[in-house]
Amino acid sequence: MLDPGLESRLSACDAAELGPHAAALLAELKRAVRAGMPLSAVLLAATLVDVVAHEEAGPAGLVDGIDFAYAGNKAALGWLRGRRNELLHHEGPTDGLMGESVAADWHWRDAGKAVVALLDYLEDLNGY
Repeated sequence: MLDPGLESRLSACDAAELGPHAAALLAELKRAVRAGMPLSAVLLAATLVDVVAHEEAGPAGLVDGIDFAYAGNKAALGWLRGRRNELLHHEGPTDGLMGESVAADWHWRDAGKAVVALLDYLEDLNGY
C-alpha cells in the first residue's frame, strides 16, 4: 500500500486544470491505487506525465514551454520513464518481475515513487 499521507495527497489532486484525457487517467490512477494495483499505478503515472505535456486542453495549451522544462524532479521523471519501459518492454530480467518473495513490497515502493514524481510535476505546472 501507499503511505497514507501520499495516498491522501493523490486523492486531493484535482483534475480541474487537466484536459479530459489526463483527467480520465488521473481518476484511473486513483482507482488503481485503491484497488491495490501498484504496477498499474506506475504505468498510469508515467502515461499521465506524457499526456499532460501534450494534451492541448490542459497545461500544454496554457503553460509556457519553459515551465515544462523545469517542472518536476528530472531524476525522478527519468526513473519513472525507465521503470515504465522495464515493465512494458521485456528486455531481460527485471527486479520485481522475477518471482521474488518481496516483489509486492518493491512494487508498492515503486508506485510511491511514481506517484510522488507525478504529483511534484503537476504541482510545478498547476500549483496542486
